[in-house]
Amino acid sequence: MKSDPEFSNINSNTDPAGAAFTLPSPGSKIHFIGICGSSMSGLALLIRHYGYIVSGSDKDDNPVAVDLRSKGIKVIIGQKADNIDDSISMVVYTVAVKQDNPELKAVIDRGIPLIERGSFLGIISRKYKYPVSVSGAHGKTTTTAMLSSIMLSAGYDPAIHLGGVFPLIGGSVRPSESNYFITEACEYYEHMLKLSSYGAIILNVDSEHLDYYKNDANIDAAFAKFASNVSSDGFLVVCAENERAMSAASHASARVVTYALSSSSLNAEFEADNICAYPDRTEFDLLHNSVFCERVVIHIPGSHYVLDSLAASAAAWNLGADEAAIKTGLDAFTGTGRRFEHKGTVRGAKLIDDYAHHPAEVKATLSAARTAAGEEGRIIAIFQVHTYTRAIDFGASFAEALKEADDIVVSDIYAARETDPGTVSGRTLTDLFVRSGLNARYISGFEQIAEYVSSVLRSGDIVITLGAGDINKVIKLIK
Repeated sequence: MKSDPEFSNINSNTDPAGAAFTLPSPGSKIHFIGICGSSMSGLALLIRHYGYIVSGSDKDDNPVAVDLRSKGIKVIIGQKADNIDDSISMVVYTVAVKQDNPELKAVIDRGIPLIERGSFLGIISRKYKYPVSVSGAHGKTTTTAMLSSIMLSAGYDPAIHLGGVFPLIGGSVRPSESNYFITEACEYYEHMLKLSSYGAIILNVDSEHLDYYKNDANIDAAFAKFASNVSSDGFLVVCAENERAMSAASHASARVVTYALSSSSLNAEFEADNICAYPDRTEFDLLHNSVFCERVVIHIPGSHYVLDSLAASAAAWNLGADEAAIKTGLDAFTGTGRRFEHKGTVRGAKLIDDYAHHPAEVKATLSAARTAAGEEGRIIAIFQVHTYTRAIDFGASFAEALKEADDIVVSDIYAARETDPGTVSGRTLTDLFVRSGLNARYISGFEQIAEYVSSVLRSGDIVITLGAGDINKVIKLIK
């Protein structure tokens, strides 16, 4: 572990739950409520690297908890007031933690400094000279990983934080003493506005997290503010094909760098031309200002991944990486956890897990699955809507997005942070899908879903779980 005295002198913005404060000195104890979350576990590992004693709690034991314990972090299962004592100098929590959480109440009663996860990540971003924030409604994890792979190939030794498992770094984070920090910039609760950004990417702006934003105008305003926060001597990479992203970029004082597919005829600074899609990879010519740079290979199907790789290439170029490093870095990229992740084969059928939980993501993922399946293979989609809000807001859009699937199994809705409003369910969504002409069926239990899929799958099929909840457990049952 390396102690970093800089951390004791950095102030956060005012935290949503309290007043501004200063981080304690290295050697102090920091406790994470909900430590097994994808971002929280990564932040715990990062801050431990800088000399802090770290503990945390979560509701259930799982592989993340096991991994954290193996790396010297105390993880308590069960959230109760007794977990909080005066040895703790600071507590990090997430917006998913309810106000009646016994640990949170104990922290407030004891007057221990309390910071929300997004603000805490903002503090870490300000440690680095060149922090780069990857934002957008879709594609953040993949693009963050692609950019990280390129920067590692270029020898820049970046610190990395992303919301999924990235095999190249053996997890979701990579500490470093360099000047470079690459992180996802989550838009939920405007967390992206807490970050310091020398460079940034806006992949897309879409209707998402409406439980918080309520309408598109608020979403657009948040992304415009994010663009304006990018350092004036830095850069902002933006997809020229997304009008709302381009509108947000117009508020930036940083240099704006555009990217697009060459077929869009938008004359973007970075383009992909001569795209060839194969079941296991995609190849294209990388162009910079219409000049050929390299023939690039990414080992994952889907045109949306081509756009993500363009965004990563543009950001890496503006950080100093050359075309050779871009080619090598993208060639080394083999995907991230739960992003079109190949989980094995059963009787000749490929099992794929994907985090897609928005209609645009579902549509793009199934398009990639169609490429992987070829003309003969069928797509069996196992779909779990993530939150009741999305089920209500996007029901018809999900029906449209799922049209590429040949057979659709709909599970119960994954509630996440929400309570059941009693107006929508997996069964009512299935009825909507059937009325829309889809071959869909509602099956509640995961074991029953696995039994059904196992009874119909055949060689050449793609079986794909779609959702940000726990639907990926079905794959283990099928196997």
